[in-house]
Amino acid sequence: MIKKKLPALAMILSLVLCGCAGGSTETVSSVTSVSEIPPASVSSVSSKEPDTRTGTDPVPETSVSETPDPEEYPVAEKILSEMTLEEKAAQMTIVAFDIFNEDVSACFSELKPGGVILFSKNFTSEEDLGKLTGELSDNSKRSGIPAFISIDQEGGTVQRIRFSGDYPKASEIGAGGDEAFAYDNGLKIGKELASYGINLDFAPVMDVNSNPNNPVIGNRSFSDNPETVSKMGIATMKGLSDAGVIPCLKHFPGHGDTDTDSHTGLPRVNKTLEELRKTELVPFKAGIDAGADMIMTAHIEFPLIETEKKQLSSGESITLPATLSYRILTELLREEMGFEGVIVTDALEMKAISANFGVLEATGYSVCAGADLMLIPVRIKGNSGIEEYRKYISGFADLIRSDAIPLERVNESVLRILKLKEKYGFFD
Repeated sequence: MIKKKLPALAMILSLVLCGCAGGSTETVSSVTSVSEIPPASVSSVSSKEPDTRTGTDPVPETSVSETPDPEEYPVAEKILSEMTLEEKAAQMTIVAFDIFNEDVSACFSELKPGGVILFSKNFTSEEDLGKLTGELSDNSKRSGIPAFISIDQEGGTVQRIRFSGDYPKASEIGAGGDEAFAYDNGLKIGKELASYGINLDFAPVMDVNSNPNNPVIGNRSFSDNPETVSKMGIATMKGLSDAGVIPCLKHFPGHGDTDTDSHTGLPRVNKTLEELRKTELVPFKAGIDAGADMIMTAHIEFPLIETEKKQLSSGESITLPATLSYRILTELLREEMGFEGVIVTDALEMKAISANFGVLEATGYSVCAGADLMLIPVRIKGNSGIEEYRKYISGFADLIRSDAIPLERVNESVLRILKLKEKYGFFD
């Protein structure tokens, strides 16, 4: 294991800002609000009835994925060898946008983001959605690296597409206890997404609903029983994957026992690692053993596990949330639990992160902690948003040049991302 220290970033970022005075004050602040990052370690490269419209086909016994042999992914290796630092930085991002117009299209052609995420406001009809994903796909294919076109389509309360009606809540699926039903529901969701050109679904939720006062998980969880969550989650994961859509397990290491919504604040879970192993980690470990391709992090403090603190301008201090924690993402998820797939952050625009860290500061922590993909570091709203994204990618690349984010750590992430794309036929 290689131990490296992250140097001060303020001087680097001040240089990044030179000649970039075109953005608004709000834009510049959101991209460059960065303090000195302290030392961090990095690893070396080395009970309603279920919806009866679904069927009951048996759940396949095979795993979603097998550990890839490097020789099986020649396209990924070749692309990585030819990428610039800016292209590598952009490949590690999934961005949101309000309107996909000529300016945004040109920006994406130039910067080549790793992916985009869609929300209900991005389309009004099936025809509109199909046209949008077609344009996004064509744009990224012309760049040479097809993009993740992602969405949150869990079913129940979190469902961005409702043209085919509502899919059941996870809690309803869990109450039914039928793995074949869960698989078929995942397969149906996946087939619908694939028909629109969407290739990545941030689902299923693998959180155990252990806190009845949880304001954000609730019926999005399959159950308060970790074994039920494991079985239903894995079946759903397999259904999505069999439809050709990448599933993403969330929110590691568990969002079920919080009483704060990380969209609006920073939750804290005062549990030991041993306590997490008995409940929260059970579904994630089962998913990893079943071949999970992608896992999303949680913006939650675990002060009994991660002890590194950040001093805020208010004088308060917080422990690094899981999304930014080497102890949790590398030592726990990668080394102890054996996950070799892609780690994606929850959205960096959420208040749990954005109220306490500048976006480049959060990116530095997160990549060095072990994350591969930064979700919504920037939301593109008009031309100012385009400039903000350009500044972010430039700043990200400068952090790599300065070795604040080691190049070997970046290469690990980009190769994982490209291999996953190759596995799912993006380059076919």
